[in-house]
Amino acid sequence: MKTKYFIFAAMATIMFASCTSEDFVGNTEAQQSVNESQSVINFSGGADRITRATSNTGTVAQMLDGQFKIYGVKKVNDSYTNVFVNYAVWNSNTKTTSNPDGGTTEGSRTQEENGWEYVGDAGSHFSGFGTQTIKYWDYSATNYHFVAGSPVASFTYNLTSGDITSATVTGLAGHITANLTSGSGTALNTDPVYIADPVNVAKVDYNKEVTFSFTRMQTFVRVGVYETIPGYHISSINFYEHDASGWKTTPNSAGNIILASTEADYFRGANAENGKATVTYNWSTLKYSYELTGLTEARNWFGGQLSDPLATNSTDAVAKLYGTDKDMGETGYFAVIPSKEDLDVKPILIKCDYVLTSDDTSGETITVKGATAAIPAAFTKWNPNTSYTYLFKISPNSNGSTGDPSHTDPDPENPETPALYPITFDAVVVAEAAGTEQGTITTVTTPSITTYQSGSVTTAGVQYKTGKPIYATVADQSDGTLKSLSISSLYVGQTKIFSLGTTAKTEADLELTAPTVEVTTATVVSSATTVDNVTIPANQAVTFTPSAAGYYAVRYQTTNATGTTPAAYTYKVIHVVE
Repeated sequence: MKTKYFIFAAMATIMFASCTSEDFVGNTEAQQSVNESQSVINFSGGADRITRATSNTGTVAQMLDGQFKIYGVKKVNDSYTNVFVNYAVWNSNTKTTSNPDGGTTEGSRTQEENGWEYVGDAGSHFSGFGTQTIKYWDYSATNYHFVAGSPVASFTYNLTSGDITSATVTGLAGHITANLTSGSGTALNTDPVYIADPVNVAKVDYNKEVTFSFTRMQTFVRVGVYETIPGYHISSINFYEHDASGWKTTPNSAGNIILASTEADYFRGANAENGKATVTYNWSTLKYSYELTGLTEARNWFGGQLSDPLATNSTDAVAKLYGTDKDMGETGYFAVIPSKEDLDVKPILIKCDYVLTSDDTSGETITVKGATAAIPAAFTKWNPNTSYTYLFKISPNSNGSTGDPSHTDPDPENPETPALYPITFDAVVVAEAAGTEQGTITTVTTPSITTYQSGSVTTAGVQYKTGKPIYATVADQSDGTLKSLSISSLYVGQTKIFSLGTTAKTEADLELTAPTVEVTTATVVSSATTVDNVTIPANQAVTFTPSAAGYYAVRYQTTNATGTTPAAYTYKVIHVVE
């Protein structure tokens, strides 16, 4: 199975310090190299010591928790022999035995970057390690092979004919079922696990830095909900689970957000004791592949329990979920196991019931049942080293029923009259790797409208900006099937973009007063377009680039005009800032 790889800007590296005796190196080219280059093998990387890295941000030393484990072999006379046998490397932030320049600045390097150590009693830092000795480059060797991973306790390296061929990785944990704060369970240990691409060092490069590129194996997912219904707040909400027969007849009563799939084993999780990977190194491509075992697979994935009252904007939506599940991290993320690479990608489905309570003193309540949405398949595969945020926006103009399931939106008898049916679902994808961000917003109207703009994700929510393209797709809310779109057509499928000015609007406002200022630069994506690893299908997306801050609307025609009955539309309002 092939893996995607992402390279961190700062990385742990191998370099060398000076030596004055050729006793430590092979005879070939040794004398010339002794005085002109460095020959002690040492490690340098980034930054200061910390206690435990769980945020996956900051310097390399912080993300790796100031530690990684290496194995290194050298090739002499066509055979590989050991050099580093399961060595632990730690960040001491000072001058070290293996790096005499540590603790000082060197060119653009800080003292923290020069502070990696592997010489001495490694057992005083990590359980199971003994005394480690200093190592030097051997110029009789034609090349070296190095592998690395973090944390040190998770990696066992395996050899074949003296060369490093694979590794057994343990400690892989991923959330999948609810772990309520009120329950008796313990928090899932979701500390990150990083694997480095294998490194081959040829003799010509012995005098250069050798760079490990680490990839985080886990994926991170968080979910949030906010509502924008004037005069009401959501006092309770419950989501449905999906099974082989479809949606269950009653929602889950615990209040957890549930992401569902029609695929039986779409989501994967594990506890740290069971989650394992067998990593196979490819020395021709200098990449690796892996197979995961010990996993739990399920049709439904459970996020946190919702707070009361619900958030009223996208920035607050994630914050309202912090601390509502024992497996949730400080910024609302759950660590999860990546999707299968050969996964038959499916939409993520959502169905919920909720109760609206009036903000005045009347005590009035309205119960909305069966609100549904589908997040398109393009945004539902969870790749390694990527973070995903799904935001659900409940607005005054969505699907669902307040008592009469046959009453749908738009009302076929009076399509100009808005109904309540609230729920719009915002789905945000954040790809942390290589600095890219993927933000999608999916409405849960009938059908669902998804908008996407690169780099739109903030720490807590989503924010669209001027000067960047926004893409809009339309999907069947029950199964995620994408619709074919056009701009010039007068029939079902016509999709237009309108500028609404700087006054805030809701979807319901637009059904009362139709927008008139069309964005004439909007176009249909005529061929498949890939943006930040997301493929926008041909003829199934409309794109425009907002030039001014304010509110915009995506309008999709849902029914044709017949006789005196006008066409009906579904809207999605977008807020754009400078």
